[in-house]
Amino acid sequence: MSGTTLLINLAGAIALLLWGSQMICGSLLRGFGSPLRHWLGQHLNNRWLALLCGVGITGVLQSSTAVSLMASSFTAAGTLGLAPALAVMLGANIGSTLVVQLLSLDLSLAAPVALLVGFLTLRLRDDSRFESIGCALIGLGLMLLALGLLGATLGAVESTPVFQLVMTSLDGDLLLALLVAMLLTWMCHSSVAVVLLIASLAGTGLLSPATSMALVLGVNLGGTLPSLLGASDNLARRLPLGNLLVRLVGVVLVLPWIAALARLDTVQALPPELLVVYLHSAFSLILGLLFIGVTEPLGKLLIRLLPTPAPVTDPGMPLYLDQAGLEVTNIGLANAAREALR
Repeated sequence: MSGTTLLINLAGAIALLLWGSQMICGSLLRGFGSPLRHWLGQHLNNRWLALLCGVGITGVLQSSTAVSLMASSFTAAGTLGLAPALAVMLGANIGSTLVVQLLSLDLSLAAPVALLVGFLTLRLRDDSRFESIGCALIGLGLMLLALGLLGATLGAVESTPVFQLVMTSLDGDLLLALLVAMLLTWMCHSSVAVVLLIASLAGTGLLSPATSMALVLGVNLGGTLPSLLGASDNLARRLPLGNLLVRLVGVVLVLPWIAALARLDTVQALPPELLVVYLHSAFSLILGLLFIGVTEPLGKLLIRLLPTPAPVTDPGMPLYLDQAGLEVTNIGLANAAREALR
């Protein structure tokens, strides 16, 4: 198989993986976005409940980026406090690692079952909720198929000289590996997909444990960038900036010790692909437990760094429209309704 064919297969597998994730997220938000938005605004005053809610919603939507966009919109609109929203994001980071662990298992038989059940649910009744659940199950089946295609393609790619040269250039240069993973995660808008890709590469033996760990740290940083760069004002930037600061602190603390951690007998005894998954999970879990108690001070710091903009003097300018509403249909419609009522 030629190198061009391998690259096309690899790009197609990644695209199918991202499309499946987008189908799950979009379908469930279309069907249940409004009740979910209302519940979040009413019941997330407790930080631990907010953390668990972030875990659950990310497990359902398969995307911490979608949760970040939703929570940013709520905080910008004033329906959710900044401290509970930070707790939601800590939970969302943990939830994304659970999704990675689930998808890293051997689920070859689950793909056709998910596709079949999704199709039957979609055709079962002419109801928007059934349609949303059916599309989400089809999206899950597509993700599982994409993972199988990704593994088969990577098995062929690892023998190509160009790929081995690229992986060799990353091996040992931890900072470069971190930056490459951060850029790739930002481009893909999916930390789950990139972590699974890194786990597949590590399983082929092309990456050393230290390089794999540096790539995982880069994924954790890159996952915060889509929400931060897509924010339109200071109110919408506070939550993604807080998420970035939390992960940046974790990266600064862990990166200098990667070489020592990679030499531990426990780390070397783990299969390379499981090392990637476990590190990703442990990183988010430890950060969640460390920062859950300081969400209030962190929220005050973010308000000082990103002060509330001056009120609009022109009554014709919109007050409730924001960039996050373009990503999530129900949020955009709710913002437009508030603006129209104003």
